[in-house]
Amino acid sequence: MTKSLVAAALLLQGSIAAAPLHGQAPAQLVTFLRQSIGLDSAQLVLVERGEGVVKVLDTKDRRDVAVFGIITTDVARDAYVLRARDFRTSLQAPSRTHFGIFSDPASAADVAAVTISERDVRDMKDCRPGDCVVKLPAVDMRRIHEETNWTADDIQAQLSAYARRRLVEYITDYRKRGDSAMAIYDDRGRLNVHASEAFAGMLAESPYVYENIPSLGRYLAAYPREKLAGATEVLFWSEDAMPHLRPILSVTHQVVYTPPELPGVTLIAAKQLYANHYFEAALDVTCIIDRRGPDGRPGSYLLVLRRYRFDNMPSGGLINIRGRAIGALRDQLLADLRRAQ
Repeated sequence: MTKSLVAAALLLQGSIAAAPLHGQAPAQLVTFLRQSIGLDSAQLVLVERGEGVVKVLDTKDRRDVAVFGIITTDVARDAYVLRARDFRTSLQAPSRTHFGIFSDPASAADVAAVTISERDVRDMKDCRPGDCVVKLPAVDMRRIHEETNWTADDIQAQLSAYARRRLVEYITDYRKRGDSAMAIYDDRGRLNVHASEAFAGMLAESPYVYENIPSLGRYLAAYPREKLAGATEVLFWSEDAMPHLRPILSVTHQVVYTPPELPGVTLIAAKQLYANHYFEAALDVTCIIDRRGPDGRPGSYLLVLRRYRFDNMPSGGLINIRGRAIGALRDQLLADLRRAQ
């Protein structure tokens, strides 16, 4: 399904001028939305009216969740991309309680606002490999137990200081070694889960990156050995809150790129490097595509595909954490589309 997202961009980019009327979607886009995404006529009407439409898609691996969304905007692609590259502003979101951008080299000042939640602090004392609600490598679990004074009154401050130090080390290592430096998770009954392998598994389900945008594919797979001319990138940490879920502390590598293969399209690709809850891997791809509005003025189609690989989360019954998370991700994408519009 991820392949279809950029395939649609290829079709749409070549057919903008062929749209029969301003504000009416080209036939190729309509075909994609009907056949690949499964939107019906009523949903297509909503899209052209400027409403956001979101759908959870089928995936081969039951641990994976893919959420697709589309909306139109009156903002021209170049103007939208200019704002997207202003990361201090564009990374802000109502659900994002805190975030920070890593400088190069990363420093303690970049993570000064990182604080471990009180709920996670309470649970950390009992963390051990295979049984921990916080996604951590076993080596960090051991270090935390050895270095923390559990009888002191400042346990939250101690754990937050440890997290800040490790985040700086993590980014420094990632910039040197790329995916081989990514975390190995030892939580929730699943030991030795390599975040890099989880991400590679999702990319294997996304051959469009290699087939249609080889430059981006090489970059994602071989960073930092590969370079991406003309791209703007950022490494950042964030704390995001969704209803009924724990706050998620994550680290992300995001790139904004107009591929030479697709001159009418700009991509924003966000690769999860770490998350302390729920997700072993995540990939977010946004396509911003030239569009003419009903008044003939330039605008954009925004097509978004977010793909997540869940950890060993319970589903069904009274404790349906996975189901709640999927609902939250769907609602979050719709809110983000409306805000981007």
